[in-house]
Amino acid sequence: MSVRIVVRERGVTDSPDDLAILDDGERARAGRKREAAPFVTGHALVRRVLGELLDRDPAGLAFARRCTTCGSEQHGKPSLRDVPDWHFSLSYTSASAIVAVAEGVEVGVDIEDLTDADFEGFAAATLARDEVAGFDGLDGHDLLVARARVWARKEAVLKATGRGLVVDPSEVLVSGPRDPARLVDWRADEPGPPMISLADVDPTTPDHRAAVAALTGDDLRVEAV
Repeated sequence: MSVRIVVRERGVTDSPDDLAILDDGERARAGRKREAAPFVTGHALVRRVLGELLDRDPAGLAFARRCTTCGSEQHGKPSLRDVPDWHFSLSYTSASAIVAVAEGVEVGVDIEDLTDADFEGFAAATLARDEVAGFDGLDGHDLLVARARVWARKEAVLKATGRGLVVDPSEVLVSGPRDPARLVDWRADEPGPPMISLADVDPTTPDHRAAVAALTGDDLRVEAV
């Protein structure tokens, strides 16, 4: 058995057509961003992919939010208001946006720019102590690729669970950068997922790495569309 995950990536652009299909709330949020284009590109991409899969008008889709941790509807993981069995996740950098969609299972996706992983305290901020050895012998570009890959895996898991930044990434242990993607251990106080599958995604945007996770014990069949 496998679970189909539809993934689409798009380079960030400053498109009036993207802005036009957002709702008033999304446009207001975009206006508060220092850089609006990644937000607009990403949210328009969500609408277009869902619109195609559901044969709906992208501009007419309505979304709700609910926080997994506190139950608030003012923030948290978004969902389709009237099609609750379809789940999606969005991630973007200044250069690229990526969305993952699945039917019947919660999904999380993350994309990371290698340059964002280029800081001195990466290990302390992101890795558990017993994950550090997996980066031994890596330097330069190879080290940044490894960091971005592992970072994306952790964030994908957190997004699939709906925990987000509530859980420290160092408490979510994933396989090392040389190994196939999988969740190794969940050490956070917050309840972890009873089952989860994880897969790397090869983005088309240069110097990016991405991963997708879903709350299922089945393998993931990732389809780029």
